[in-house]
Amino acid sequence: MELVTKIILAIPAILGAGKIIYDITIGKKSHLREEYKFAKEFLTDVENGKLHPFALEKGYYAIAGTTILSPEVIAYILSLKKPSQCLKDYVLSNQLMEELQPEGNLKLNFKKKYKASWYRNWLKVFYTTGYFVFAFIAVSPLIVSQYLGISVPNSFVLLAFTLPLSGTLAWTSLTAFAKIARGEELVLNQEKHTSTIMVTT
Repeated sequence: MELVTKIILAIPAILGAGKIIYDITIGKKSHLREEYKFAKEFLTDVENGKLHPFALEKGYYAIAGTTILSPEVIAYILSLKKPSQCLKDYVLSNQLMEELQPEGNLKLNFKKKYKASWYRNWLKVFYTTGYFVFAFIAVSPLIVSQYLGISVPNSFVLLAFTLPLSGTLAWTSLTAFAKIARGEELVLNQEKHTSTIMVTT
């Protein structure tokens, strides 16, 4: 009964840690003032046509925080409602998406492998289960050591191994879940967008 109680008490801690990891993964924590100032100045210069193509390209990369996306794709993402979160979601989940073509009607969609909703749901369950399993293993020396006859000092020695190893796997599982979840949100809501910001080079 005591062991069951400890496991139940560990669940809120695991959930809390998961929420923190998820928020970090989808980019909720950022330097908002600096981002606002840069975005305002850059997008004003874009609208006024003042930027050299080199500066334009670098500016879009700076807004996205990565060079893995083309300026055209970044411009399209910025035309969606809630562009800041959409851009973070796309940077996170772009590996699951079909490549956007600059010409024609831009539309975000999952790659063929991920198009079936049942498959994405199965993956989300798989990664969620993986997170809870690895997160529990990570802290298990503190919960079950006394029932296995392991001394307190030895339980901390075990924790030094389980926490970084299983903790990393728990982080990876939750990040994989976030990629799918944020990708679904992005694909679902992309119809609600403003006029696309055109990129001229």
